[in-house]
Amino acid sequence: MSRRLSARFSLHRLVAAGCVALVLALTVLAVSPSLHAWLHGEKQLDADDGCAVVLFAQGVTAGLAAIVAVVGALRVLAEELPMPRQLLLEAPRFQFPPGCGPPSD
Repeated sequence: MSRRLSARFSLHRLVAAGCVALVLALTVLAVSPSLHAWLHGEKQLDADDGCAVVLFAQGVTAGLAAIVAVVGALRVLAEELPMPRQLLLEAPRFQFPPGCGPPSD
């Protein structure tokens, strides 16, 4: 594996691990009010303080609405763009050389 590909692959893994850790932390903080209060450094919290933990616990619908709007706009644009006459598929990278295929019955 080349050095550039290896660095990009490890960056993808690092970002994925960070996203998993963020979702896990938000889940734990949303379930435990005492940990949530500790995070803010307060004894009592409002029911709707607007922080990321509360938004995660309630389900963020504003982000979902934006995603639906973007997907809808892309779908409309895709219908207006001309379709290609033929599919330009990439050849498989790894093929068995002749005589090295699976055994025949």
